[in-house]
Amino acid sequence: MANIFVSGGTGFIGAYLVKRLIAANHIVHVLSRGSHASDSPQLQFYEGDITSAEAVQKAMQGCERAYHLAGYARAWHRDKQYYFQVNALGTQNIMQAAIAQGVKRVCLVSTAGILPPAVHGIPVNETARLRPELHTTYERSKWMGEQIARSYQQQVELVIVYPTKVYGPGPIDESNSATLMMRDYLSGKWHVIPGNGSGIMDYVYVEDVARGIELVMEKGRAGEAYVLGGEPASYNRFFELLKKLSQVYHPLFHVPVPLIYGITYVEWLKAKLGYKPLLTPEWVRKIPYDWSKSSEKARQELGYRARSLEEGMQLTLHWLKANPVEIFDDK
Repeated sequence: MANIFVSGGTGFIGAYLVKRLIAANHIVHVLSRGSHASDSPQLQFYEGDITSAEAVQKAMQGCERAYHLAGYARAWHRDKQYYFQVNALGTQNIMQAAIAQGVKRVCLVSTAGILPPAVHGIPVNETARLRPELHTTYERSKWMGEQIARSYQQQVELVIVYPTKVYGPGPIDESNSATLMMRDYLSGKWHVIPGNGSGIMDYVYVEDVARGIELVMEKGRAGEAYVLGGEPASYNRFFELLKKLSQVYHPLFHVPVPLIYGITYVEWLKAKLGYKPLLTPEWVRKIPYDWSKSSEKARQELGYRARSLEEGMQLTLHWLKANPVEIFDDK
Protein backbone atom coordinates (compact mmCIF):
# COMPACT_ATOMS: atom_id res chain seq x y z
CA MET A 1 0.00 0.00 0.00
CA ALA A 2 1.28 3.47 -0.90
CA ASN A 3 0.12 7.07 -1.00
CA ILE A 4 -0.26 8.02 -4.66
CA PHE A 5 -0.97 11.40 -6.27
CA VAL A 6 -3.12 11.59 -9.41
CA SER A 7 -3.78 14.72 -11.44
CA GLY A 8 -6.77 14.37 -13.75
CA GLY A 9 -8.20 11.66 -11.52
CA THR A 10 -11.78 12.71 -12.26
CA GLY A 11 -11.20 12.71 -16.02
CA PHE A 12 -11.96 10.02 -18.59
CA ILE A 13 -8.86 7.83 -18.19
CA GLY A 14 -8.02 9.09 -14.71
CA ALA A 15 -11.26 7.85 -13.16
CA TYR A 16 -10.50 4.30 -14.32
CA LEU A 17 -6.94 4.54 -13.01
CA VAL A 18 -8.10 5.80 -9.61
CA LYS A 19 -10.51 2.86 -9.28
CA ARG A 20 -7.69 0.45 -10.00
CA LEU A 21 -5.40 2.09 -7.46
CA ILE A 22 -8.07 1.98 -4.77
CA ALA A 23 -8.76 -1.69 -5.55
CA ALA A 24 -5.04 -2.30 -4.97
CA ASN A 25 -5.45 -0.74 -1.47
CA HIS A 26 -3.50 2.45 -2.19
CA ILE A 27 -4.36 5.83 -0.68
CA VAL A 28 -5.06 8.13 -3.62
CA HIS A 29 -4.69 11.93 -3.57
CA VAL A 30 -6.70 13.41 -6.45
CA LEU A 31 -6.21 17.01 -7.51
CA SER A 32 -9.46 18.30 -9.01
CA ARG A 33 -10.73 21.71 -10.08
CA GLY A 34 -14.14 21.04 -8.55
CA SER A 35 -15.19 19.89 -5.11
CA HIS A 36 -16.02 16.19 -4.79
CA ALA A 37 -17.31 13.99 -2.01
CA SER A 38 -15.25 10.85 -1.51
CA ASP A 39 -17.04 7.52 -1.35
CA SER A 40 -13.96 5.72 -0.03
CA PRO A 41 -11.62 6.34 2.90
CA GLN A 42 -8.77 5.59 0.50
CA LEU A 43 -9.73 8.48 -1.80
CA GLN A 44 -8.81 12.02 -0.84
CA PHE A 45 -9.77 15.00 -3.01
CA TYR A 46 -7.79 18.25 -3.09
CA GLU A 47 -9.39 21.21 -4.78
CA GLY A 48 -7.23 23.10 -7.25
CA ASP A 49 -5.59 22.58 -10.62
CA ILE A 50 -2.14 22.01 -12.05
CA THR A 51 -1.63 25.66 -12.95
CA SER A 52 -1.38 26.39 -9.20
CA ALA A 53 1.99 25.32 -7.83
CA GLU A 54 0.65 25.73 -4.28
CA ALA A 55 -2.35 23.44 -4.93
CA VAL A 56 -0.13 20.78 -6.49
CA GLN A 57 2.31 20.87 -3.58
CA LYS A 58 -0.50 20.52 -1.05
CA ALA A 59 -2.15 17.59 -2.85
CA MET A 60 1.14 15.73 -3.28
CA GLN A 61 2.24 15.87 0.35
CA GLY A 62 3.08 12.44 1.73
CA CYS A 63 2.92 10.69 -1.64
CA GLU A 64 5.50 8.23 -2.92
CA ARG A 65 4.42 8.13 -6.55
CA ALA A 66 2.63 10.51 -8.90
CA TYR A 67 0.55 10.02 -12.03
CA HIS A 68 0.10 13.13 -14.16
CA LEU A 69 -2.93 12.85 -16.46
CA ALA A 70 -4.48 16.31 -16.21
CA GLY A 71 -4.40 18.53 -19.26
CA TYR A 72 -6.39 20.57 -21.73
CA ALA A 73 -7.27 18.16 -24.55
CA ARG A 74 -10.02 19.96 -26.44
CA ALA A 75 -9.75 20.91 -30.10
CA TRP A 76 -10.09 24.66 -29.55
CA HIS A 77 -9.58 27.44 -27.04
CA ARG A 78 -9.96 31.13 -27.74
CA ASP A 79 -6.47 31.66 -26.30
CA LYS A 80 -3.92 29.21 -27.74
CA GLN A 81 -1.51 30.01 -24.93
CA TYR A 82 -3.90 28.29 -22.56
CA TYR A 83 -2.79 24.93 -23.95
CA PHE A 84 0.80 25.69 -22.94
CA GLN A 85 -0.20 27.15 -19.59
CA VAL A 86 -1.95 23.89 -18.66
CA ASN A 87 -0.07 21.18 -20.57
CA ALA A 88 3.46 22.57 -20.35
CA LEU A 89 3.72 24.85 -17.31
CA GLY A 90 1.28 22.62 -15.42
CA THR A 91 3.68 19.74 -15.99
CA GLN A 92 6.51 21.88 -14.61
CA ASN A 93 4.48 22.40 -11.43
CA ILE A 94 3.98 18.63 -11.13
CA MET A 95 7.68 17.87 -11.52
CA GLN A 96 8.82 20.58 -9.12
CA ALA A 97 6.31 19.45 -6.50
CA ALA A 98 7.41 15.83 -6.92
CA ILE A 99 11.01 16.78 -6.21
CA ALA A 100 10.07 19.02 -3.28
CA GLN A 101 7.84 16.33 -1.73
CA GLY A 102 10.31 13.49 -2.18
CA VAL A 103 8.18 11.58 -4.68
CA LYS A 104 10.21 8.68 -6.03
CA ARG A 105 8.61 8.15 -9.43
CA VAL A 106 6.39 10.12 -11.82
CA CYS A 107 4.33 8.72 -14.69
CA LEU A 108 3.54 11.38 -17.30
CA VAL A 109 0.60 10.59 -19.58
CA SER A 110 1.22 12.36 -22.88
CA THR A 111 -0.31 11.48 -26.27
CA ALA A 112 0.61 9.28 -29.23
CA GLY A 113 -0.57 12.20 -31.36
CA ILE A 114 2.91 13.68 -31.19
CA LEU A 115 4.26 10.69 -33.15
CA PRO A 116 4.23 10.77 -36.97
CA PRO A 117 1.86 8.87 -39.27
CA ALA A 118 2.72 5.40 -40.50
CA VAL A 119 4.41 4.96 -43.87
CA HIS A 120 3.55 2.00 -46.12
CA GLY A 121 1.32 0.59 -43.38
CA ILE A 122 4.14 0.01 -40.88
CA PRO A 123 2.94 1.04 -37.39
CA VAL A 124 5.00 3.77 -35.74
CA ASN A 125 6.85 3.23 -32.46
CA GLU A 126 8.28 5.49 -29.76
CA THR A 127 11.53 6.21 -31.64
CA ALA A 128 9.97 7.57 -34.85
CA ARG A 129 11.13 10.93 -36.10
CA LEU A 130 8.48 13.59 -35.41
CA ARG A 131 6.49 15.53 -38.00
CA PRO A 132 5.90 18.86 -36.19
CA GLU A 133 4.06 20.34 -39.17
CA LEU A 134 1.25 17.84 -38.50
CA HIS A 135 0.98 18.67 -34.81
CA THR A 136 -2.05 20.45 -33.41
CA THR A 137 -1.65 23.13 -30.75
CA TYR A 138 -2.65 20.51 -28.20
CA GLU A 139 0.05 18.12 -29.37
CA ARG A 140 2.70 20.84 -29.46
CA SER A 141 1.86 21.76 -25.88
CA LYS A 142 2.02 18.12 -24.78
CA TRP A 143 5.40 17.72 -26.46
CA MET A 144 6.66 20.82 -24.66
CA GLY A 145 5.34 19.41 -21.38
CA GLU A 146 7.28 16.21 -21.99
CA GLN A 147 10.51 18.11 -22.63
CA ILE A 148 9.99 20.07 -19.41
CA ALA A 149 9.40 16.82 -17.51
CA ARG A 150 12.53 15.26 -18.99
CA SER A 151 14.61 18.21 -17.80
CA TYR A 152 13.96 16.99 -14.22
CA GLN A 153 14.62 13.28 -14.75
CA GLN A 154 18.02 13.42 -13.06
CA GLN A 155 16.17 14.32 -9.86
CA VAL A 156 13.18 11.99 -10.01
CA GLU A 157 12.41 8.80 -11.94
CA LEU A 158 10.21 9.61 -14.94
CA VAL A 159 8.26 7.27 -17.20
CA ILE A 160 6.04 8.42 -20.07
CA VAL A 161 2.89 7.03 -21.66
CA TYR A 162 1.63 7.65 -25.21
CA PRO A 163 -2.02 6.51 -25.39
CA THR A 164 -3.57 6.34 -28.86
CA LYS A 165 -7.25 7.15 -29.54
CA VAL A 166 -9.02 6.19 -26.31
CA TYR A 167 -12.69 5.24 -26.29
CA GLY A 168 -15.21 3.53 -24.04
CA PRO A 169 -17.75 4.25 -21.28
CA GLY A 170 -17.24 7.63 -19.66
CA PRO A 171 -17.74 11.34 -20.34
CA ILE A 172 -18.71 11.83 -23.99
CA ASP A 173 -16.77 14.80 -25.28
CA GLU A 174 -13.80 15.64 -27.50
CA SER A 175 -11.43 13.52 -25.42
CA ASN A 176 -13.71 10.53 -26.08
CA SER A 177 -14.59 11.38 -29.67
CA ALA A 178 -14.87 7.78 -30.94
CA THR A 179 -17.60 7.09 -28.37
CA LEU A 180 -19.19 10.42 -29.29
CA MET A 181 -19.39 9.26 -32.94
CA MET A 182 -20.90 5.96 -31.80
CA ARG A 183 -23.49 7.71 -29.65
CA ASP A 184 -24.46 10.17 -32.37
CA TYR A 185 -24.70 7.39 -34.95
CA LEU A 186 -27.06 5.41 -32.72
CA SER A 187 -29.26 8.48 -32.24
CA GLY A 188 -29.32 9.28 -35.98
CA LYS A 189 -27.25 12.44 -35.71
CA TRP A 190 -24.05 11.20 -37.36
CA HIS A 191 -24.02 10.65 -41.14
CA VAL A 192 -20.41 11.46 -42.10
CA ILE A 193 -17.39 9.36 -42.98
CA PRO A 194 -14.36 11.70 -43.18
CA GLY A 195 -12.67 11.83 -46.58
CA ASN A 196 -12.73 8.61 -48.56
CA GLY A 197 -12.76 6.64 -45.32
CA SER A 198 -9.22 5.29 -45.71
CA GLY A 199 -7.69 7.40 -42.94
CA ILE A 200 -6.64 5.16 -40.05
CA MET A 201 -6.79 5.71 -36.29
CA ASP A 202 -5.50 3.40 -33.56
CA TYR A 203 -8.38 2.74 -31.15
CA VAL A 204 -7.72 1.59 -27.58
CA TYR A 205 -10.31 0.75 -24.93
CA VAL A 206 -10.12 2.96 -21.85
CA GLU A 207 -9.77 0.14 -19.29
CA ASP A 208 -6.81 -1.25 -21.21
CA VAL A 209 -5.10 2.14 -21.12
CA ALA A 210 -5.66 2.49 -17.37
CA ARG A 211 -4.10 -0.93 -16.78
CA GLY A 212 -1.27 -0.05 -19.15
CA ILE A 213 -0.51 3.14 -17.25
CA GLU A 214 -0.23 1.10 -14.06
CA LEU A 215 2.18 -1.28 -15.79
CA VAL A 216 4.35 1.60 -17.00
CA MET A 217 4.57 2.94 -13.46
CA GLU A 218 5.32 -0.51 -12.01
CA LYS A 219 7.69 -1.90 -14.62
CA GLY A 220 8.68 0.81 -17.08
CA ARG A 221 12.32 1.77 -17.41
CA ALA A 222 13.13 5.24 -16.09
CA GLY A 223 13.39 7.79 -18.89
CA GLU A 224 11.49 5.62 -21.37
CA ALA A 225 8.20 6.25 -23.18
CA TYR A 226 5.66 3.54 -24.02
CA VAL A 227 2.91 3.57 -26.65
CA LEU A 228 -0.36 2.12 -25.33
CA GLY A 229 -2.46 1.34 -28.37
CA GLY A 230 -5.15 -1.09 -29.38
CA GLU A 231 -6.24 -1.86 -32.93
CA PRO A 232 -5.82 0.31 -36.02
CA ALA A 233 -8.89 0.73 -38.21
CA SER A 234 -9.90 2.93 -41.12
CA TYR A 235 -12.97 5.13 -40.80
CA ASN A 236 -14.70 2.78 -43.25
CA ARG A 237 -13.87 -0.20 -41.04
CA PHE A 238 -14.94 1.64 -37.89
CA PHE A 239 -18.41 2.39 -39.24
CA GLU A 240 -18.83 -1.04 -40.86
CA LEU A 241 -18.14 -2.59 -37.47
CA LEU A 242 -20.47 -0.13 -35.76
CA LYS A 243 -23.33 -1.08 -38.09
CA LYS A 244 -22.67 -4.79 -37.67
CA LEU A 245 -22.53 -4.72 -33.86
CA SER A 246 -25.34 -2.23 -33.25
CA GLN A 247 -27.69 -3.60 -35.92
CA VAL A 248 -28.55 0.06 -36.61
CA TYR A 249 -28.40 1.13 -40.24
CA HIS A 250 -28.39 4.90 -40.69
CA PRO A 251 -27.14 6.34 -43.98
CA LEU A 252 -23.49 7.44 -44.07
CA PHE A 253 -21.83 9.68 -46.64
CA HIS A 254 -18.18 10.25 -47.48
CA VAL A 255 -17.32 13.94 -47.21
CA PRO A 256 -14.19 15.00 -49.16
CA VAL A 257 -11.41 16.51 -47.07
CA PRO A 258 -11.36 19.76 -49.14
CA LEU A 259 -15.04 20.26 -48.32
CA ILE A 260 -14.34 19.64 -44.64
CA TYR A 261 -11.57 22.25 -44.87
CA GLY A 262 -14.11 24.68 -46.30
CA ILE A 263 -16.38 24.07 -43.36
CA THR A 264 -13.52 24.75 -40.95
CA TYR A 265 -13.03 28.23 -42.39
CA VAL A 266 -16.68 29.04 -41.73
CA GLU A 267 -16.13 27.69 -38.22
CA TRP A 268 -13.00 29.86 -37.93
CA LEU A 269 -15.10 32.94 -38.68
CA LYS A 270 -17.56 31.86 -35.98
CA ALA A 271 -14.66 31.52 -33.55
CA LYS A 272 -13.65 35.11 -34.31
CA LEU A 273 -17.08 36.11 -33.05
CA GLY A 274 -16.61 34.15 -29.85
CA TYR A 275 -18.41 30.94 -30.79
CA LYS A 276 -16.83 27.55 -30.23
CA PRO A 277 -16.03 25.98 -33.63
CA LEU A 278 -17.04 22.41 -34.41
CA LEU A 279 -13.87 21.82 -36.42
CA THR A 280 -10.43 23.41 -36.80
CA PRO A 281 -8.08 23.13 -39.81
CA GLU A 282 -5.20 21.69 -37.78
CA TRP A 283 -7.31 18.67 -36.82
CA VAL A 284 -8.79 18.22 -40.30
CA ARG A 285 -5.37 17.94 -41.92
CA LYS A 286 -4.76 14.75 -39.90
CA ILE A 287 -7.74 12.92 -41.47
CA PRO A 288 -6.14 11.30 -44.56
CA TYR A 289 -3.15 9.77 -42.76
CA ASP A 290 -2.50 6.35 -41.25
CA TRP A 291 -2.02 6.83 -37.50
CA SER A 292 -1.28 3.18 -36.71
CA LYS A 293 0.97 2.76 -33.68
CA SER A 294 3.03 -0.13 -32.38
CA SER A 295 2.62 -1.17 -28.73
CA GLU A 296 5.22 -3.91 -29.09
CA LYS A 297 7.60 -2.29 -26.60
CA ALA A 298 4.90 -2.23 -23.91
CA ARG A 299 3.88 -5.79 -24.75
CA GLN A 300 7.41 -7.15 -24.59
CA GLU A 301 8.66 -5.22 -21.55
CA LEU A 302 5.52 -4.80 -19.47
CA GLY A 303 3.10 -7.54 -20.48
CA TYR A 304 0.64 -4.98 -21.84
CA ARG A 305 -2.38 -6.33 -23.71
CA ALA A 306 -5.33 -4.58 -25.34
CA ARG A 307 -8.62 -6.04 -26.50
CA SER A 308 -9.79 -5.92 -30.12
CA LEU A 309 -11.78 -3.00 -31.49
CA GLU A 310 -14.76 -5.32 -31.96
CA GLU A 311 -14.74 -6.38 -28.29
CA GLY A 312 -14.24 -2.85 -27.01
CA MET A 313 -16.88 -1.43 -29.30
CA GLN A 314 -19.34 -4.12 -28.20
CA LEU A 315 -18.78 -3.20 -24.55
CA THR A 316 -19.20 0.49 -25.35
CA LEU A 317 -22.41 -0.09 -27.30
CA HIS A 318 -23.80 -2.15 -24.44
CA TRP A 319 -23.05 0.72 -22.05
CA LEU A 320 -24.59 3.31 -24.37
CA LYS A 321 -27.78 1.29 -24.79
CA ALA A 322 -27.99 0.66 -21.04
CA ASN A 323 -27.58 4.38 -20.34
CA PRO A 324 -29.83 6.14 -22.87
CA VAL A 325 -29.49 9.47 -21.10
CA GLU A 326 -25.84 9.38 -22.13
CA ILE A 327 -26.83 8.83 -25.76
CA PHE A 328 -28.94 11.96 -26.05
CA ASP A 329 -27.21 14.25 -23.55
CA ASP A 330 -24.78 16.63 -25.29
CA LYS A 331 -23.48 18.17 -22.10
